[in-house]
Amino acid sequence: MPIPEVPAPDNPEFIGNNASSSELASQASNIALLEVGDGYAMLFADHAPKDVDLLGFDLLGQNASQSMADHFSTATGVGNLAAVGLSALPQLQGLVRLAPESLHILNQSGNMLMQSAGQSMGAIVNSSGTIVAQARFLPAGIAPAGALGPLAAPAMVLLAIQLQLASISRKVDENIELTRDVLRAIHEDQWATLIGLHETSIRALQEADAAGTVNNHIFAPLATREADLRKCRKLFVDFVRDHVKHLADDAKSRRSYIKQNFDQIIADSHGMLMAEFAWYRAQVLRGVLISRDSEESEANNRLLSHHVEETNSAHEEAMGEVIKLLAEVESHVRLLALLPAARSLPFTGKRRSLDDALKMADALATTVADLRNQLHSGRDKLAPAVPVFKEGMPDKLADILTWALPENAQLLALADANQEKLLTNNVYLGITNDSFFVADQSDLNKEGAIENVVPLADVRYVRFAERTKKGPKLDVITRDENYSFTFDSWAAEGAALEATQRMANIFASTMNLPAEEQRTDPLLVPSLEGKAVQDQIES
Repeated sequence: MPIPEVPAPDNPEFIGNNASSSELASQASNIALLEVGDGYAMLFADHAPKDVDLLGFDLLGQNASQSMADHFSTATGVGNLAAVGLSALPQLQGLVRLAPESLHILNQSGNMLMQSAGQSMGAIVNSSGTIVAQARFLPAGIAPAGALGPLAAPAMVLLAIQLQLASISRKVDENIELTRDVLRAIHEDQWATLIGLHETSIRALQEADAAGTVNNHIFAPLATREADLRKCRKLFVDFVRDHVKHLADDAKSRRSYIKQNFDQIIADSHGMLMAEFAWYRAQVLRGVLISRDSEESEANNRLLSHHVEETNSAHEEAMGEVIKLLAEVESHVRLLALLPAARSLPFTGKRRSLDDALKMADALATTVADLRNQLHSGRDKLAPAVPVFKEGMPDKLADILTWALPENAQLLALADANQEKLLTNNVYLGITNDSFFVADQSDLNKEGAIENVVPLADVRYVRFAERTKKGPKLDVITRDENYSFTFDSWAAEGAALEATQRMANIFASTMNLPAEEQRTDPLLVPSLEGKAVQDQIES
């Protein structure tokens, strides 16, 4: 299936395109793309396409570039002319960034690259959206760069360094004014050190680009700040991890914590991005410096492999923490904006509107997504496959659940029900892909609160009963509690009754009794054995 056309981005990138084969052929260059992870592909071609932003291997040097070309040409068969239909041996031209829009589309169910002669096709476009080259995606046939071991092949280590160079930001946007001002206000003592490290690392990167190399003259200013880089990074990473730890509590505690600490979370997240990327730039440039040291090459190869692996691991872990934090904060603020609650949050001794708070959270989340070559998009509005309502599910309820439930939740069924307790409670009973929840209707509509969530793995038995002149009754027995629900008379017949039966069937399909909960008793053994013999005779 051809990929739907995506608007051309500001910078030339690879995007999917549904142009015809003849259109592609008319502008074709001999190109093969080898996807190597992190949103990048190695581009092999007999000549570099015009107007395409290629990330070259200049900093690593000609020897490193040729080593990678030879290694991956052999490992993937890109050097086999018959396999790719090329008229000349393709040369490694550099890395091309895969547009996040296309990656997002490819990740959607049913989408794939157009096929030709058993190979995936695509198109290289320039900033005007004009197709400048035909591309063939080749299977990697090698371990991904992120899976480097301590003794990985030198070419893999060099590729990992090149991917790091491609991914480091030239500028973590400290000029997002809303968050920058908060950072300076809350971390006034650290601001001078933080901005100094940021600017020093940016300058070193610019000098390396200008010189086409990394040498001791370029790296020396960063080397003298190594202790500050590590200290500042640890300070802000610890701040972020502390926030994440507090958000591991129940939903009510998370809401309370974010309300009370929103300004601190924003400042710490922005500070962490600046500190993290100052440190990350320094580590990547050090890796390039090691790779260009021809003395004691065997020892340097081992050192470089270790350095790359450690840097990648630490960076991914830190970025994972800030992503988790910002996702939680953004969903909470979006949820608050839907509720009839206060329209502002405490903020550095004052208050900020929810609109301002949302802009801050969205700006930081967008920055993080861009740094990781990903799209930052809102969640798809949740709609239950099986709705059980008298007159349809309220639209506002769908909006609230979209942000109140976990990001990857799939809403299988949702019902307007009553929970039998001392007094009848109006509740929303929902089933997701891995749990079911019971939410007081007033609490959910006013506060976005879903306090009672039970894993589907805990469901032990389900009973469904139709009742004359009344709505049906549903009992769900779990490992720890018995839940009893009733439905009003509108669910006693017709489509509504069928929907409640379907919901009961979904519950029933999850019933299980784990082996560790199964019991036996010697008194029953003879009876059970006799029954087994009788069943065998009758069969």
